[in-house]
Amino acid sequence: MFRSSLSNGLGGSAFALKDTTVHFRGIIWPICVVAAAFISTITGVTPAHCEGIAGRSSAGPVLAMARKSAEHGLVFLGGDAAKWHVERKCASCHQGVMTVWAMCEAKSQGYEIYGEPLAETAKWTKVQLSGIDKPKDPRPALNAVSTPALYLAVMARAVPKQEALTANDLRQIIVHLEQRQEDDGSWTWSKAPAQNRPPPVLESDEVVTLLVSMALRSHVTADTREESIARDSRDKAATWLSRTSARDSTQAAAFRLLLKSWDGTTMKDLKPEIDRFLSRQNKDGGWGQTKDLPSDAYATGQALYVLSFAGVKNTQASVQRGAAFLIANQKDDGSWPMTSRAQPGATPFKNPAPITYFGSAWATLGLMRTAPK
Repeated sequence: MFRSSLSNGLGGSAFALKDTTVHFRGIIWPICVVAAAFISTITGVTPAHCEGIAGRSSAGPVLAMARKSAEHGLVFLGGDAAKWHVERKCASCHQGVMTVWAMCEAKSQGYEIYGEPLAETAKWTKVQLSGIDKPKDPRPALNAVSTPALYLAVMARAVPKQEALTANDLRQIIVHLEQRQEDDGSWTWSKAPAQNRPPPVLESDEVVTLLVSMALRSHVTADTREESIARDSRDKAATWLSRTSARDSTQAAAFRLLLKSWDGTTMKDLKPEIDRFLSRQNKDGGWGQTKDLPSDAYATGQALYVLSFAGVKNTQASVQRGAAFLIANQKDDGSWPMTSRAQPGATPFKNPAPITYFGSAWATLGLMRTAPK
């Protein structure tokens, strides 16, 4: 990990090592630049002896390290999804879909992704779309939104030139989403007991409603006089969201910000919400899933991803510190450490694979949007 490498490299006084270099992820870095990035991540303060370099050019080295970290994350996601498919012979809500999103984003941001892995992963992941546009079942337990379908639809909105979904795939998904809207305008992940709806992925109806609203955005007809089921669905959702108290979670705040960004809200009007979102950033540079939880890859990657769409530049200190947090905490296999959570009154899952996969996916996505090639 970057943190331990720094600790070993710094040894004694950092002042004595100003002109020394360290090797990290295939790049040789001046120790002063690495130390500046690391120390500012933890404290928010640039060390005085590094102030000259950090003030002028620290953004470049941090972004270069972010690219290496993102590439390492892509390797983990691809290998992890492939391993799941070989062992389980199927796709799932938490294995495969986010790899497709990450690969599509990677191609969009200039990262080298070979066609075959993306095509193969998309192929077996999309098996879950079969028959998804059939009329909804009247039984409430079967009316929930398909998580893979929804995430793929949001991916298509985020990456307009993606090649994983066809026009027919998207049509099926949109029909599925429109059919499963609740009478009050919301959507729900599941009617299952709390123990089967672990956060942050299945956090709340607010989160899924925000995601569906974003997914439908590209399918609203430009002519307001023309009938549009997608527009009507979004209007009902907007009414429900306006009447629903926002949850105190980084994810809900991030998606409300992203929805406004994609709906064309001006930077002037977005600024207060951006400032509120940035105020959630922890002293270590990361974001926690809630204000009382420590920083992790899921929330931090998600934050960086959303901030990039909101127009926050990757040279801004808060973005640099968020990227440095992710770089510092990446594991040797390319993943990030994550801890499972549960809804109140439920017991967290013992298997860390799902949340590790999602957390690593969001971290990789956030780094790629922060540091395009």
